[in-house]
Amino acid sequence: MNSRSVYGFIKKHNMLEKGDTVVVGLSGGADSVCLLNILCELREELSLKLRAAHINHKIRGEEADRDESFCVKLCEELGVELSVKHADIPKLSRELHLSEEECGRLVRYEFFELLAGEDGKIATAHNLNDNAETLIFNLSRGSSLRGACGIPAVRGKIIRPLLETDREEIEEYLKEKGASFVTDSTNLENAYTRNKIRNELMPLLKELNSSAQRNISEFIKYANEDESFIESELDRIYPELVEEEKLLCKRLCALDISLRRRAAARYLKDYVSNELSARHIDALLSFAEAEGDALINISDKRFKKEGTAVSPYPLPSKPFCREFKKGDCELVYPYGTVRLERIEHKDLQNIKIILLDNLIDCDKINDNLILRSRKPSDSFTFYKRGVTKTLKKLFIEEKIPQSERNKIAVLESGGEVVFVEGFGTNKKFKADNASKNILKIIINGENDSEH
Repeated sequence: MNSRSVYGFIKKHNMLEKGDTVVVGLSGGADSVCLLNILCELREELSLKLRAAHINHKIRGEEADRDESFCVKLCEELGVELSVKHADIPKLSRELHLSEEECGRLVRYEFFELLAGEDGKIATAHNLNDNAETLIFNLSRGSSLRGACGIPAVRGKIIRPLLETDREEIEEYLKEKGASFVTDSTNLENAYTRNKIRNELMPLLKELNSSAQRNISEFIKYANEDESFIESELDRIYPELVEEEKLLCKRLCALDISLRRRAAARYLKDYVSNELSARHIDALLSFAEAEGDALINISDKRFKKEGTAVSPYPLPSKPFCREFKKGDCELVYPYGTVRLERIEHKDLQNIKIILLDNLIDCDKINDNLILRSRKPSDSFTFYKRGVTKTLKKLFIEEKIPQSERNKIAVLESGGEVVFVEGFGTNKKFKADNASKNILKIIINGENDSEH
């Protein structure tokens, strides 16, 4: 393994373009040190702007501080800017009622996204061994073909250039370069399920077949190919299965069982906020096959069968759209009212403008505005974190019922989302201390509360 073989994998999956900004998750372990070195070797050729990110989780005391010091020294040697975040993961995990493992993951990726901004990439050092362990982990918990696809090489702005490189190759590369790394002592403990798989199960599999990890990786590749084909088939036929929020039972039940289950899962995901299980999918399929009209609760949502169609009960709110001119005004829409007030910067001298989520820079929007319901293409960037998410993902994360999502007011200017009720002003249009003309937006929804 060398930088050229990794570059081949990067090109195969279109991970990087010339001039990209790349945030590298750097723990100090062999995998992340290898990844940073490889990208440094490719830095000039691809005109990359590299930045490393390290998180001190406050879990391992002096050892964690040692890792941080190592990363600082390494980045100085490589000429890479390093950002360090200290996070008390044990305390935060208790507050959020999450495991330390899951809490740490959330904190890491939020930090990486903040550093990467809207256009940057996030490179993590997941390798072939990690992928094999993930497959076994998913299978042991119960998994469909999708779970057998392992870790994706690319997901959004996250890239994994070492995903087809095994740990032995990584350590050999570091040895040849004379590069040192640190070892996380908790990786040697079997307190976590993944560590048991890595430390106990994988060595047993390699006793049976020395190429076990590589063979598992090949299986993952084939699973991804099959998954991609089946999903493309579902994309093609799904519009014929759903009409105006109604799932057409006869068309659904005529499908092959593989497509039938996937179609049921896709339909449920549009309405159910909680994580889906096979039990939920089986419940919907049985409900669709049954005779007569009825109601059923699946996860946190109720569905109604009437005739030969299943629909959420009650039906989702209807979308709306209103056009108007910017400036002082009050507009009535089906689920409430919106009031826009023009204010000048001098009127906010004693207020920290950036702390207010409902202030819009008037000079950044067009004269013609639209107040409407969400659209599938809508996305929103948080001002403070710089994180961009689709409205669909935001609504799911906030557990907003499908039946309520069309009620949420979205302000649009020039085809872009300016403001979303309950979430505030999109970063691009947010008023700051340099803004001269400012619009204050106040929304009174059905519950008469201001956002």
